[in-house]
Amino acid sequence: MESNTTFVSPDVLTTRQPFEKLFPIQEETLSAISQDMEVNGFDPVFPLVVWKEGNVLVDGHTRFAAAKNMKLDQVPIVYKSFEDEDDALLYSFHAQRNRRNMSDDDIVKCLALLDVVHKKEEADQKTTRKAENEIRAKELGISPQKVDKARKVMEYGSPDIQEQIQAGEKSINKAFNEVQAQRRESGEIRGKETDGLGLSAKYTQSLGRFLKELTRIREQGWQEVSQEKAVADIEAILDLIRDLDT
Repeated sequence: MESNTTFVSPDVLTTRQPFEKLFPIQEETLSAISQDMEVNGFDPVFPLVVWKEGNVLVDGHTRFAAAKNMKLDQVPIVYKSFEDEDDALLYSFHAQRNRRNMSDDDIVKCLALLDVVHKKEEADQKTTRKAENEIRAKELGISPQKVDKARKVMEYGSPDIQEQIQAGEKSINKAFNEVQAQRRESGEIRGKETDGLGLSAKYTQSLGRFLKELTRIREQGWQEVSQEKAVADIEAILDLIRDLDT
């Protein structure tokens, strides 16, 4: 990125789709940032990122909205060049993903966006569905299992279910369970629906072995398995357990 920060009038900047609605502005966050700007001004340490070739705002829409609320005459920006819109979108996604915990409606929307952006590249490389899920999981910061569930909701869910999850009214797990139940009822898929962790003794033994191994790794160092990997695995287990209650 060009590291020189410059100041411009907010009126000269352009906002447009798909950047503007990639992550919708949260009113609570907007209010908090506006109040801070009213007291401290716009902190130039966190400038807006603008697509140089089109003068389009790529990152910082909430800060931009707060600056307009406060009627600031100047805002700090950094210009950045991108090869095309997909390149700019990926930058915007990763910049915002690193600053927030994504909700399930964010995940579904961003999964669809990333699929479109990477479609040609992964088709050329003949990437498998499993590999795609693992790649998306890393990009989104969730488990591959949750990515697969989100995909099935997007592919097989009724318009009502998809609308509810995109509106934040239903979780991915709950929507997935409903979709699978409908598919079983229609005969599209077979097999019994499971709603438990399995036999108590087997579960307890497995959990004990996992905790014992985690303790060994912690005592001997994280060379074999990183702390980040361990945390990601535990979060995947939490996702699995939450499936039972949603």
